[in-house]
Amino acid sequence: MKTNQHQNSTLGQTFTSQGTLLAAFAACLLWGHAASHAQGPGVFTDRSAYYPGDPISVTFERGPANAADWIGIYPNGVEPGSVGSTLWNYVGGTQTATVGKSEGVIVFPNGLASAGDWVAYLLLNDGYTKLASVKFKVLEAGATIVQTDKRSYSPGEEIRVSFKGGPGNSTDWIGIYPKGVVPGPTPSTRWFYVNGTQSATTGITEGTLIFAGGLTASGEYEVHFLRNDGYDIAATETFSVVQAAGSRPRLLSLLPANNSTDQPPVLEFMATITNGASKVAASSVSLKVDGASVVPVVSTVNDLVTIAYTNQALMAPVSTHAYLLTYADNGSPAMSFTHEGSFTVGDYRSIVLPAPLFFEDFEGTAEGALPTGWTQVNFTDIQNQDLDLENLDSASYATWTVVNSDRFKGSFVTYSNPENPQAWEEDYRRVLTLNRRNVLNGKILNQPLAAGKFLFGNSGYRNGRGQVLHAFTPDFNLSGKTDVHVAYHSLWEQNQDSIAAVEYSIDGGQNWLSIVYMLDGPDVKRDESGQIDAIATFTDEHGDTARYTDPGTGEDKGASYGSFIGAVISKDLAPFISVRVNDNASESKRVELFRIAKADNQSKVRFRFTHAGTDSWYFGVDNFGLYSIPPAPVETPKLSFSISGASVTIAWPAALTGFVLESADAIVGAAWTAVTGTANNSITLNASAGSKFYRLRQP
Repeated sequence: MKTNQHQNSTLGQTFTSQGTLLAAFAACLLWGHAASHAQGPGVFTDRSAYYPGDPISVTFERGPANAADWIGIYPNGVEPGSVGSTLWNYVGGTQTATVGKSEGVIVFPNGLASAGDWVAYLLLNDGYTKLASVKFKVLEAGATIVQTDKRSYSPGEEIRVSFKGGPGNSTDWIGIYPKGVVPGPTPSTRWFYVNGTQSATTGITEGTLIFAGGLTASGEYEVHFLRNDGYDIAATETFSVVQAAGSRPRLLSLLPANNSTDQPPVLEFMATITNGASKVAASSVSLKVDGASVVPVVSTVNDLVTIAYTNQALMAPVSTHAYLLTYADNGSPAMSFTHEGSFTVGDYRSIVLPAPLFFEDFEGTAEGALPTGWTQVNFTDIQNQDLDLENLDSASYATWTVVNSDRFKGSFVTYSNPENPQAWEEDYRRVLTLNRRNVLNGKILNQPLAAGKFLFGNSGYRNGRGQVLHAFTPDFNLSGKTDVHVAYHSLWEQNQDSIAAVEYSIDGGQNWLSIVYMLDGPDVKRDESGQIDAIATFTDEHGDTARYTDPGTGEDKGASYGSFIGAVISKDLAPFISVRVNDNASESKRVELFRIAKADNQSKVRFRFTHAGTDSWYFGVDNFGLYSIPPAPVETPKLSFSISGASVTIAWPAALTGFVLESADAIVGAAWTAVTGTANNSITLNASAGSKFYRLRQP
């Protein structure tokens, strides 16, 4: 869908190729390390040449382990940052920066479509500072290609060489040479004809040769495909032979990353360590969180050690915490390792819902329909009139419709083309992405917000110039109901030019009142003081915003976000504009709760859900409910005093925020001044310093 941060568009659309982080470091896609003795970051591909569409594995090592370090693939000669990358992933293996890793393997399963010379970069912290790079080729389909099964071998280890696209001569042959040695003047180190022997009997165009016993000498090598008993090189692959060396355990990843912010309110600590010649001694592992010892789970699989711990209690919003991990190996002498870090919990909202006044979970509605009493209006450009819930471009998704969430665990037809890349077809699995900052009735919702059936409005992977969808609830009778709130599970994903709006009416849909308007940050206009300018935000036109033809008047409409809302545009809409993050699969998956004060005691309360965009992701709604939630009682500020020896501690409840402790020499007639040195809503003073009066004041 348009462009992601590190992506280029392809034929008007793009796809997200989500890599898989491989734990099998023992398979060692790393190559040439011992010879280079490099201490800086490194990046390597598993092949030096690929066919179009071949999976590409990119190995990185010795990186700084920032969660937003990333792998980007660009055409050779294109500077990162000048245009978007053709393929990319963060070092954690996805396009969401959650896990900092210093080494690992990122797989781009669908490879590259275009032949040519390419470069894979390891780039720093969501920017374009190049830490390391490696060049490789994508050949034309059918060109001669030669590949080794690994890029690094131990001395004496079997080497398998595969080839395709050969000319079919019986005397075509495969030769192994030290890197840089020109075939011809110098004999090959090892060789076979394409039939796997040293007798030319059969001409074949593709196959696999086995060099049993490998090579004995460490170093860099090249394997060449050579034509017809000569030295005309048709294809080349590089590899290395590395003498295994003793090593200590190495930390691969640490979650949460040091100094990370916006973390979930439940700590899920995880460290992964790869064993070397010496191994982590499980009995030595110690983990402390905020200075208190906790008991982690330590497991080892194929020399990959995982140390994991999850706490049970919710951490306070915007609170900062620290962890300290220590362990030793079983070497002689043993070596100790220490890893420490801190993280800050996100500003999450803990929502508590009572029994609902009205509730709709869409389970009683057939797929492709709307619940009884719900209606919809759409101005979507429909080019495929088929009703097909497996095709995102069909007429089924031109409207709001109820659909089963299990569909989003599989694949869809995109742009009505079953031959589109698999990554496009599976991209909408992101609809079920978790957001572990959702806390409902005291617990994190560790599950997708859509369960069973839910209401779905789609814009993405559709042809046409725009998709505009409005869904309307029936009128709810709230006579005699006060403190009315609306809550729902919101499965929204922002994409540049799209808008989602939720509004309500108390007169049966004649006039509309604001609940929330979700927009991309750069499109939210601000005045000179930095405040949101609602009028400009809703009236400025954008070249990529949805447009449609009014079927009643034939008038061309759209272009501005105000074209899609029901409320009267004024500066008073500013508090209802909610800035969302472009192309982020989890950020706007939220349990939403809004006070709708003007709905109290009203008999005709109707809601309207709007989604408008141009090939711009989606808006899903589940567990829609109306609730009466009285305001929480305001806690009366109280100071407590405790005396220990010559010290007195003054404190007040942790829940009271925004208060200042002040002191004076008298209650009346003396100046009150702020007390310095308070921390965590308390301070300890010397009781012999003289009498003082203290108070809490909220500025």
